[in-house]
Amino acid sequence: MNTEILRIIEGGLANDKRKVVSYSNKLADRLLKEGDTKLAICIRKKIEETNLHSGVVADALRNAPLDLDSRLQIVEVIPPAGNVNKIVLDSLTQSQIDEFVNIVQNSSRLEVQGIDIPKTLILYGQPGCGKTSIAHYISYLTGLPLVLARLDSLVSSLLGSTAKNIRKIFDYVKDFPSILFLDEFDAIAKARDDQKEIGELKRVINSLLQNMDTMPRHCVLIAATNHPELLDRAVWRRFLQKVEVGMPKENALEDLIRLFCGEGQDKIVNQILNTKGLITVFEGMSPSDLKNLFDRAKVKGILSGQKDISISHLLFSVFELQDGERTEDEYILYLKSKGLSQRTINELTGISLRKIKGLTVNK
Repeated sequence: MNTEILRIIEGGLANDKRKVVSYSNKLADRLLKEGDTKLAICIRKKIEETNLHSGVVADALRNAPLDLDSRLQIVEVIPPAGNVNKIVLDSLTQSQIDEFVNIVQNSSRLEVQGIDIPKTLILYGQPGCGKTSIAHYISYLTGLPLVLARLDSLVSSLLGSTAKNIRKIFDYVKDFPSILFLDEFDAIAKARDDQKEIGELKRVINSLLQNMDTMPRHCVLIAATNHPELLDRAVWRRFLQKVEVGMPKENALEDLIRLFCGEGQDKIVNQILNTKGLITVFEGMSPSDLKNLFDRAKVKGILSGQKDISISHLLFSVFELQDGERTEDEYILYLKSKGLSQRTINELTGISLRKIKGLTVNK
């Protein structure tokens, strides 16, 4: 205990906030083991309540680990943002994320009761469904900085360097409370039965497993992948919480449309939600695709001098994302295939009713 106290004093005198936080956490761990739970909880709360994040992040950036081959930083430290984008999740996913956040926020209480569990979460699902946004959202709710591993620097072409870089990242986050975010996780956690470069792959997986097992309890690990079927089973089992992030459905899709339309667009929102068959145009699209779609429609509206989003611009932007020809005839047939009536297509696009009728009457 004397060692921890001396190191805290050294850190304070040297204005090394990372050292103060690190050894304060170690002191709290020692006190818990010795039965002095009240003082341990007091220390943990003081760390959490004191606004050290800006200083810790600044210090962390100065000491970010490098890939020895490229000399590039292998992490990016992102402070918890107060203006984090709102996320829309289905009720099951939202409850799973809320449960994980609750565990992180109450970890000291759990430890006092003898419950020592890893704060690990893996998010999986199709691209663009919001996995990265969820990681930023958890950072915002917990007040912990997000340490984003940069895979372009982490995965090295040199034999053995990737495993060393993984160890560097885990050693780095041990020094301050943070969330380590490993995006595109399958790049480093692929199953060891892959016959390609099996020796290097085993080294990487073994390094990953060892570091996950020795990760301090004040650290949080979030991983994200589009390909959960590729992950090594031993790595998969290390995660406390496994959350599938799916495509938006029903109410979630309506909420996303409201969100991406923005304020002052109630007329357009109501038109989309109340026009028979119109919402089917947006089904099957990821939140990322939806945001890009509405942003594109807003840009077209601004450039054409309109304050409101144009349904015509919006529908044509959706059509442009489809495969096949980009003619007006194909556009009409596409909208018809979504269940829109001839009259509705005419009203939404301005294309003459005669042409719509002539094109769709025999289709």
